[in-house]
Amino acid sequence: MKSCEFTANLRRNETCWVIRVKKPVLILQQLEYEPPALIGESIRQAGFPIHTIMTMEENIPPALGDYSGLVIMGGHMSANDEHLDFIRQQIRLLQWCIHYDFPVLGICLGAQLLARAGGGCILPSPIRELGWHPIQPTFLSDEDPLFADILIEDINVFQWHGETFTLPDEAMLLATANEVPNQAFRMRSRLYGLQFHAEITEELIRQWLRHGTSESAWLGQEGIQKLLHDIPRYLPVARIFCRQLVTRWLKLF
Repeated sequence: MKSCEFTANLRRNETCWVIRVKKPVLILQQLEYEPPALIGESIRQAGFPIHTIMTMEENIPPALGDYSGLVIMGGHMSANDEHLDFIRQQIRLLQWCIHYDFPVLGICLGAQLLARAGGGCILPSPIRELGWHPIQPTFLSDEDPLFADILIEDINVFQWHGETFTLPDEAMLLATANEVPNQAFRMRSRLYGLQFHAEITEELIRQWLRHGTSESAWLGQEGIQKLLHDIPRYLPVARIFCRQLVTRWLKLF
């Protein structure tokens, strides 16, 4: 059933009642085991319905007039894989979003797709970021409606990627790191890309270790144990950061 935003005026004894139904947020999910998790939970708690499309199985709309915002999740594929129809469709949709300044939150692959749609390039990452890594705010984050005052120095976020991107010409870099500089950016006023996984939960981390045989092999048993050991140290702050970030993003609708 299509959800749309409307205002209805109902008169009862000269009293005007205003009813507002929020348009849903569209989630583009690449893989069954990479759901929006904490991001989706935060969206629902704010009163927005969610409509999820599995990108490899369903059609991706060319425009988003029936939606409030767009979230694109991560996956093992590359934003360079334009021979894949579902990658081409997402890039075309993001170009529409850029043109109309439509609210976007791109996570990992989603951020790379947004960068690609804006004219950036997708490249091998200088290092394979797997696990908890610190990021730092840039001076541009001080005035950003999402990042101002909540991105503390050296917050550790969860990374799970082997590629990175160059920034589109109009993008503003909001978060950076020593080895992989482009960690979070904004295009226009309402489109955001995050290289890291703000949505992460402990359950997701354990799932990715099971599914990501290449990543688990690269980490080795010692690396896996360190990653798991660091969950109670870093996850609570990362969860607070995610909730604050999503709450602020929803206010841009």
